[in-house]
Amino acid sequence: MYKHLLAVALIAIATSSQAQVRVVESSPQSGRSGVGTLPLEPAGGAQTDVFSEIQALKFEIANLRGLVEEQAYELSRLKQLQTDGYVDLDSRISALSGNAAPASGSAGTNPVTPPRASSSSIPASAPVQVALPPANASDAEVYTAAYDLLRQREYDAAIVSLKDYLERFPSGSYAGNSYYWLGEIYLLKENLGDAQDWFSRLLEKFPNDRKVPDTQFKLGKVYHLQGNNTEARRMLNQAASGNSDAARLARQYLQDNLQ
Repeated sequence: MYKHLLAVALIAIATSSQAQVRVVESSPQSGRSGVGTLPLEPAGGAQTDVFSEIQALKFEIANLRGLVEEQAYELSRLKQLQTDGYVDLDSRISALSGNAAPASGSAGTNPVTPPRASSSSIPASAPVQVALPPANASDAEVYTAAYDLLRQREYDAAIVSLKDYLERFPSGSYAGNSYYWLGEIYLLKENLGDAQDWFSRLLEKFPNDRKVPDTQFKLGKVYHLQGNNTEARRMLNQAASGNSDAARLARQYLQDNLQ
């Protein structure tokens, strides 16, 4: 009897132990299946973020390139407008002073009488009061003030202001222009001696200035108006040797007046 009960107890214990083992062994299996754990981030996610950043950078670079090109265009346009302003003013002054002198019969004739401009276009020579820029004004500011007076046809005031510029900045960025416009103003006022002086000084002091071709043409005209045809031909031939507008005008002037 006791043996039979002992056997039944042993069978029950063995069955319970196997059940416990199965429970314990099943736990790691559930861990391997991923139950209760956070999923890992797929490898493609990091690559997507890098690609997005690269695309954003490319977009920013394209925008910056567009801004740079726009600024370059605006700068080019402003430079062209400034050049057009010079050409326009030069043509107006040339028209007032008379571009072509009366044609002479041959070389070596009597001095040509300079064209007489109307009194309304030439202010009377008289002392003028000019509000000059302050002492600490920059090169560009002083020149701009003088150039504005010239554009407004305030010729006597422009003379004072241009000379003031040359006193402050004898080798400034606009020194060549200042000499040229002083020569132009005196040519307009029929003061051929002073016109010759300012044009000649420009060629002497600034032989590589951008206004040299125009100055050679105008100085050739001055010599011709003074009756010095030899110097007029020499200077006009120098001006005519280039490809500028001044060269074209010099060739035409030679053809019309010094054949």
